[in-house]
Amino acid sequence: MRTLYLVCGAPFSGKTTLAKQIAERTQSVSVSLDDLMRQRGLDLSRPQPAEEWEKAHQQCIQLLDTLMHQEKNVVLDDTLFLKWLRDRYRKVALSHQYQVVTIYLSIPLAELEKRRQQVVATQERNSLANESFYPVIEQFEIPDSHENTIVFDMTTDLSDWMTSHFS
Repeated sequence: MRTLYLVCGAPFSGKTTLAKQIAERTQSVSVSLDDLMRQRGLDLSRPQPAEEWEKAHQQCIQLLDTLMHQEKNVVLDDTLFLKWLRDRYRKVALSHQYQVVTIYLSIPLAELEKRRQQVVATQERNSLANESFYPVIEQFEIPDSHENTIVFDMTTDLSDWMTSHFS
């Protein structure tokens, strides 16, 4: 059965890294909301208006629809911190008779802050201002078992975790 993998977690939790590995392991197409925003010329180191994120979500829904018509498995990389956002993508997948697997990166706040500071120091990618970072942390609606959720919480080696869930 074709699958949509929703990779969700806080900023700096490692979603993109994990999404790429899952896409490779499952021979899926990887789609990133951040990439869609950057392709439209938006600077993600600054807060972006909700309307811009909504445009990216609508673009993503259209892309998923196209990929699902082609019967491609898809890994969606986004914070997806609100359940209604995950439900929106789940609805698209179900309309194409896809199963949905939610992968939640449960990373402690201290680790997220450490990673965020490392990004600031190295400038290897966009950082996030406090006003963009902390509201997501505070409002995050953690996926539950009703969302067919697999959790990665750093208690297992990533390679072992990947093997146990995607072999």
